[in-house]
Order: sequence, then C-alpha cells, then structure tokens
Amino acid sequence: RDAALRMLRADRALFPSANYSPRQVLYALSDWTVWAYAIIFWAAATGGTTQAIFGPSLIQAMGYSSTRAQILSAVPSACGFASQILSMALPRICSRFSVWIMAFSALACAFYAVLATVEGPHVRFAFLALSNFALAPNMPLVSLWMANNVLGVTKKGVAAACTVMLGGVAGLIGSHIYRQQDAPQYRFGHVFNCVCNAVIFLLALVLNLNFRHENKRRDRKESTLDTDSLTLEQIDELCDKRPDHRYTW
Repeated sequence: RDAALRMLRADRALFPSANYSPRQVLYALSDWTVWAYAIIFWAAATGGTTQAIFGPSLIQAMGYSSTRAQILSAVPSACGFASQILSMALPRICSRFSVWIMAFSALACAFYAVLATVEGPHVRFAFLALSNFALAPNMPLVSLWMANNVLGVTKKGVAAACTVMLGGVAGLIGSHIYRQQDAPQYRFGHVFNCVCNAVIFLLALVLNLNFRHENKRRDRKESTLDTDSLTLEQIDELCDKRPDHRYTW
C-alpha cells in the first residue's frame, strides 16, 4: 500500500493539473497497440479463469476422488502463485517484456498441447500444474508493459480500462470451454487455451517488432521535446507520440 501511494504521488507530481482529455480517449481507442495489450491480457486471463473454475473437475476426471481432487487443485494454483511472484523479478533481470511474455506463452502452449494428447493421470496432472505456472506471469507482465509504454494521463487510464474489460470477458468465455461432453480428456478446452497462448506469442512478437522499428525511426530523426515552449498539459496531450519517448519492447 505504501509503495502504491508513493507511485501515485509521483505520477500526480508530473502532471498535477492534468484534466480529463476527450482527445486522449480517442487516441487510446484508435491505437491498435492498446487493443493488442488488452487481447494478450484476455488470452492470459482465459487460462487463469479456467484453471480457477475447472481445476478440481479436471483433476477429478483424471481418476481422483472428489475430496482428493479439491486438495490437489491447490498444487496448480501454488505453481501459478510462484510464477507470478517470479514475474516481479524478471524485468529487473531483463527489461524486454515481450521476450518474457513470448517465452511463457510458448511454454504454456506446449504444455496445453501435451495435456490435450496424453492420457496418463499423473502426467496430465503434472502438465496441468506446469500450464498454470507458465500462463500466470503474463497478466502482470503485460499490465506493466502497457503502463510503461502508454503515456498521457487519460490515455493510460483508458488503456488500463480496456485491458481490465477484456479480462472480464475472459471469465465469460472461459466458463464455457471445458464442456461436460468433452470429459474426461477435455481436449477442446486444452486446445482452446493452447490457441490463446499462441495468440499471445504472436501479438507480443508483433509489438516487439513494431516498437523496435519505431524506436529506430525516432533515433534517426534525432528530434527532441522542446519543454520550454510547451506547458505540462501540452506535453501530456502528446501521449506516447512524444519525440523523446522510447518504447520498451
């Protein structure tokens, strides 16, 4: 809480008189990168939602009793918790968010592909836990990536709202992909999550290439921001199109 309050005070100190900007709302809604972040968050949240809702049912379908399945469902959740804690340290090691997101989504995609094909209960349980470990970090990572790259007080707020909104949609969709008629293998749900993580990988790759290209273009122009002739409100209105801004990729 103290850390969050310090960050909020620092943000307010940068633009103390920043007001709601309809122009920045349009900037956010028409910026394809904002929707790319949101779709990544949606795809990652779909996996997390299905694990939370269907974890015990998936484990029970492997042949465990109802009570034991409830107990064992804590293992995949613990794996996801551990990887989310790990994700806080990863950007300190390497600040290339897209690289981490692509790595985790590739692992999750592979693990779900195995889940959809193998039949041994112990192997399926192990890969269910590994899948949760691989998919959990992408939600906090993409949120932080978006917050780093999107400038403008209003635009950043709209971008965050779009991301959270699609995260809510993930709950609606995720609650229907593990269908009773697919028991006990539940291949449809596993393949759906596999495809979601493939989408994450592709979008992170596209964003990576786009931001690197844009950074090089701005470096070639060697333009700077004339802070002496602009007010803080005018600077804020430029959002992430500021010539001195470089995207984190």
